[in-house]
Amino acid sequence: MLLIYAGSYSEDFVKLLANKSLNYRKIGEVFLIDGSEEDIMDVLYDAEEHLLKEIKLTSAKPEELRDPKLLLNLGFRSISFKDFVETKVFTDLSKILGEAQTFFHAIVSTKTKKVFGFEALCRTKIPVWKLFQMSDRVAFISDHYCRERALLEFKARFFGNYKLFLNFHPKFLKDPLENVGELEATLHIKEIDPNLIVVEIDEYEGLDIKALKMIRSFLKSAGIGVALDDVGAGYAGLYQLVEINPDIAKLDMNLVRDVHKDRLKQSIVKALVQACKEADIKVLAEGVEKREELDFFLELGVDFIQGFIFSKPEPYPKIRQIEELAYNSISSLLK
Repeated sequence: MLLIYAGSYSEDFVKLLANKSLNYRKIGEVFLIDGSEEDIMDVLYDAEEHLLKEIKLTSAKPEELRDPKLLLNLGFRSISFKDFVETKVFTDLSKILGEAQTFFHAIVSTKTKKVFGFEALCRTKIPVWKLFQMSDRVAFISDHYCRERALLEFKARFFGNYKLFLNFHPKFLKDPLENVGELEATLHIKEIDPNLIVVEIDEYEGLDIKALKMIRSFLKSAGIGVALDDVGAGYAGLYQLVEINPDIAKLDMNLVRDVHKDRLKQSIVKALVQACKEADIKVLAEGVEKREELDFFLELGVDFIQGFIFSKPEPYPKIRQIEELAYNSISSLLK
């Protein structure tokens, strides 16, 4: 049984419980819930941020609810939802990650009309981005594990010169020698050619530009490529583009989506693509779903396309099918 204090947002919590069909008893702003920790985590993952910050919770035995002294102790024992989830997840992290799946999302070259590479995506029962939000130790272990698994499965599933785009959370890119040295050692042990790897760096508020510039230099000397994600997503993204000078710039999906309907978006994208071309940076349009979006980026001359228009992320991408679709779609416009 779980004891939860919802404070002034009790009515919001009632609505969440109603959607999950859990049995509960409400006493003022306190809820007694007949359910497991997994049940309440499932409920609260759908909660708004203001509710998550308000609630306090703890597990309780029936006898504790009948004894005033023990009941008082429950109040002192209650913790925030963030602390509750971190403790629960860290305890079960090996199981969560052990059940993870690696999906690969195809990236198509507009020049060859063939699959250029794949972005590795880690799919867990709890979304990876939520794991990253819980705590640094949970985030670090998850980040490292997903990358190691992606490398193993990439080597086992793909033959040829396909590139593998590996996500690195910039929070952990602080020590150039350690970060690059560890990656190089891992590639050597797994017998993977460094030239097939592209390190994909996401935008992050606390990004250490100085460290990243050094990492960029070390990666380049090792033959490993660098892609910068979410380019065009504000001043920070543009500043990082200039400072890091990646091999590939991945346009922010908000700029890609319905670009054919928005003249301002078109102007911004054209300027970004032109700037990248002049700096010898390849451009990847990510999140392309519609034919009109594809036509716009093909006419603009971007180098790579990634999106549902060609394929969705899959554990075993159907490369021949993706390339047939890409060839027909791109050739029809370029005739």
